[in-house]
Amino acid sequence: MIRPSKPRQTRTAEVYERIRADIFAARLKPGQRLKFPDLCATYETSVGVAREALVRLAADRLVSVQAHQGYTVAELSIEQLTDLTAARVELEPLTFRKAILEGDEHWESGIVATHHLLALREQASRSSKERDASWYAAHEDFHAALLAGCRSRRLREVTQMLRAEAELYRHWAAPLGADVKRDLAGEHRALADAALARDAELGPELLHRHIACTTEILARGISEGTEVQA
Repeated sequence: MIRPSKPRQTRTAEVYERIRADIFAARLKPGQRLKFPDLCATYETSVGVAREALVRLAADRLVSVQAHQGYTVAELSIEQLTDLTAARVELEPLTFRKAILEGDEHWESGIVATHHLLALREQASRSSKERDASWYAAHEDFHAALLAGCRSRRLREVTQMLRAEAELYRHWAAPLGADVKRDLAGEHRALADAALARDAELGPELLHRHIACTTEILARGISEGTEVQA
């Protein structure tokens, strides 16, 4: 029996997720050229699907398009990280403030649920001394939940795009032990508490500090040439 092939959109999403995972895991290195023959062989796909996946990754700023070189994995840069952070500390706290003011009970329940899962993942990471894909997924889900109450779709989309770009730095730029003196679990708990208390002044300030602290660790990691898990 011949199985029907997957719809092109589904196949593109699958290849996108696999390449994205390989970039975050550094199986695809910063600055590495992404050649279509290699991609098609590795991910068992067509040139058309691979190109569509790379277009999505370029929109996330995980992949760059360069003249005469085609697609390459994004490279780390303190200058780009500084510029990225400048945008994030302006837009994410603003979006969080609007979420606190505009979010409903479904928004609150989303924060409670995602924070609980993140706390479990953080506990597991402390025991194993490393953070796996489930920690990163829970971390992103929690931060997305904090902003989900904002009614401005454009603000949510822009902040999510910036967070996606920052995710690359979190995976690559500093070792797990670099933030050993940092109470990351406490920071996340404080963000959740401020959101549920509807504190539109404290919440954004805490998020601003959270982003700035992470950036300091990432910049140090880039300078030292190590990997990030912060």
